[in-house]
Amino acid sequence: MVLRGLLVAILFLLGGCDSGKNEGAITFGTSADYRPFEYYEDGEMVGFEIDLAKAIAEKLGKQAEFKDMSFQAILTELQNGSVDVAVASMSPTKERRKNYDFTVVYHKSGVSLVYKRGDSRPDIVSDLSGVKVACQLGSVPEKWMKENKPAANVVSIDHVTQGCEFLKAGHVVGIVVDSTAAISLCADNQAFEYVVMAELDDDDGGCAMAVKKGSQLKQQIDDAIQKLQDSGELQALKSKWNIGSA
Repeated sequence: MVLRGLLVAILFLLGGCDSGKNEGAITFGTSADYRPFEYYEDGEMVGFEIDLAKAIAEKLGKQAEFKDMSFQAILTELQNGSVDVAVASMSPTKERRKNYDFTVVYHKSGVSLVYKRGDSRPDIVSDLSGVKVACQLGSVPEKWMKENKPAANVVSIDHVTQGCEFLKAGHVVGIVVDSTAAISLCADNQAFEYVVMAELDDDDGGCAMAVKKGSQLKQQIDDAIQKLQDSGELQALKSKWNIGSA
């Protein structure tokens, strides 16, 4: 009886190891607060990269599943295996490439400053000395600000929506975000305006998906993106979400 009980326990544990993994799905880690790339609408996660991830999964004969988390946690969760792919308007910087593989870039953009309409626009040509601006923690806009405007007072935030509230309340003078996100923020908030601060190269300003080093998913996703490009589906998604062409 004891032996039988041990055998049942072992089988239960072995079965439990696989219970959380859906082999027919690709799990994408994202931070759904970055309109129009990924955000919530009526309780549903939507956006350009959400649609793109679903289209890629379909090309690979899989279902797309999503895990929402803070931006700075995504690569950690990718590394520990809780997600298969990181998709969050993420740029394949040289630092990130040291630890992760990235797909081809499917969108290029820049860095913009969103500020309140009616306020004096911050002088972006200056060093913004002492000017308080919000940036998403771990993002390329935050990195760009620290490297190019070190005298600015950068307030790190977990979510862009938090930055919007800070701006409305006057806690910051502006929010520094991806230029495409800036257009969307101003479309949703008539009290906001934006100005482009810089155009970036592929490493710093392109959007790509990240996978673990050596993962076969990189080539599979690259092939799927190429098929979507060739068929015109990728451009159709960009048009749907008002995303500029890469």
